[in-house]
Amino acid sequence: MFTKLYLDTTNPNILISDFFKPNMFIQILISILVHTIIYVLFLNLGSFIFTNLLLDEKTNIKLIISLILIMFFGFIGRYYHVKDIYKAYNGDMIKTRNHLDKLYISWIFIS
Repeated sequence: MFTKLYLDTTNPNILISDFFKPNMFIQILISILVHTIIYVLFLNLGSFIFTNLLLDEKTNIKLIISLILIMFFGFIGRYYHVKDIYKAYNGDMIKTRNHLDKLYISWIFIS
């Protein structure tokens, strides 16, 4: 569902300003919104399973704001990380992509 966005935001040959162009920015916002909803639902489900209570409204609002900020700045941080990996491989896009895909499967996907 978000494969194109992943490939676009991990392309070291684009500029950071491209993130703020309407097409990509809307995709980023949709990704953040969808993942925030999933994470909040998951955490509320976990709370309900272990305490038989859903998280209160104040906690949910703090959680939503925190997740949105973390994910938004995470896109930017990941972009700069990709640029560093690309430089380390002396501009070899194939090695960079392989490195990123392994990194994504092992850590970024989990987070």
